[in-house]
Amino acid sequence: MLFKKMLSALGNEFKKLFRFSLTFKITFVYAVIVSFILLLSSTSILVGFHFFLMHNAKENVIKNSDIIIDYMGKDSEIPESKILEISNYEDTTVTIFDRNKKPVYSSNNGADTSFYSSLNSPSIIKQGEKDIVLLNNEISFASDTLYLQLSKELTYENILIYALFVILVVSSIIGIIITVVIGFKQSKRMLLPIRDMTETVKAITVENLDTRLDIKGAYDELRDLAVTFNKMFDRIQSSYEKQNQFVSDASHELRTPISVIQGYINLLDRWGKSDKEILDESIVAIKGESEAMKDLIEKLLFLARSDKRLLSLQREDFHINELIDEAVYETKLIDPNHEILGDAPENVIINADRKLLKQAIRIFVDNSVKFTPKDGTIKIKAYLQKREVVITVEDNGIGIPKEDIKNIFNRFYRSDKSRTKETGGYGLGLSIAKFIIDEHEGYIKVESQVNLGTKIKIFLPKNSVNFKK
Repeated sequence: MLFKKMLSALGNEFKKLFRFSLTFKITFVYAVIVSFILLLSSTSILVGFHFFLMHNAKENVIKNSDIIIDYMGKDSEIPESKILEISNYEDTTVTIFDRNKKPVYSSNNGADTSFYSSLNSPSIIKQGEKDIVLLNNEISFASDTLYLQLSKELTYENILIYALFVILVVSSIIGIIITVVIGFKQSKRMLLPIRDMTETVKAITVENLDTRLDIKGAYDELRDLAVTFNKMFDRIQSSYEKQNQFVSDASHELRTPISVIQGYINLLDRWGKSDKEILDESIVAIKGESEAMKDLIEKLLFLARSDKRLLSLQREDFHINELIDEAVYETKLIDPNHEILGDAPENVIINADRKLLKQAIRIFVDNSVKFTPKDGTIKIKAYLQKREVVITVEDNGIGIPKEDIKNIFNRFYRSDKSRTKETGGYGLGLSIAKFIIDEHEGYIKVESQVNLGTKIKIFLPKNSVNFKK
């Protein structure tokens, strides 16, 4: 029971290390590979050595048999002295049988004188617990037929093979131990950067998001891993900073209308109950700020849903000219102070989310209305370009400074010229429009010059365009 418990504990410890320790896994794999190589090489050496010893023993028996046959060919009697000399020197038993397979002579009187019919070819046989190499030749001697049998025990050869086996086993065990020790140390050293990376990653918090993994002096896969982690941290830091900025900007934008509403409520509480002029002014202001807050909250909710990928396009086929005509018509209804022009081909059908695409166009048109002086012109057009649909919104308004163009799609971004009570806005509309176009796999180009006007180009991909037959 104690042995079983120890074996079970060792097994559990092995599973734990193999599951959770990369160093142990690498060392274990190295040990298995080296063990397999040592086993293969040791087996090959042992088999080769065994073959060599057996082959050498057979060759010696054949050589001694030829020598004895040569002696017997020169004498009329069995050369017992010479045979005995060869038998003692080579540790070989020589037995001669007559034609009836009965022993006539044996160099070792105490030896087994059984006849084995392995003629002209040496064989290895088992005699009790001993291995014997045996050769039996039929010879002609003094006008008679005799059988010359030579046998040699393979005790010495077997001892050599066993000794080699022990040496190979011991050397293999030592080799495996050395491999495990060196492999463990080398694996630990090679995986040291991972430990450093782990400690660095553990130390990264919200307060030190700018911490990065050290990639100096590394040129292997771990460097690629560190670079990947650093890029991931860059994205996390950027997202975190954007989130903080978003929350800060949203709080700031909400604070203003709330403060205005609160101010008018206090005014009403003090004097507005009996002063109709203050009452009317307060109602108008509170209503306007409430509408502004509602618009801001709707935009924030839209961006929040888009960030969480909760919005899905409801694609449908429709004529692009109908969408452009609607945008022109609706703009004219709410804005009599500008000239609104529209132009679009009638034979182009586009596959898109009509509602969202219209919303994006409306955002660009509203911006043009805000920043184009009275009696200015706003053009809404659509045309084909290499099987792409290009939608443009162009005005002759105040334009956008060159340094601001790259930032206009950032949330809550507004150039200083737009931060006026007259134009209003929260800097969220263009972010929403860009998201809508991105979801349609399109892109936007902005061309603008200060005091000359702005031209927004929306490009929708080829796969969204069809032609009316």
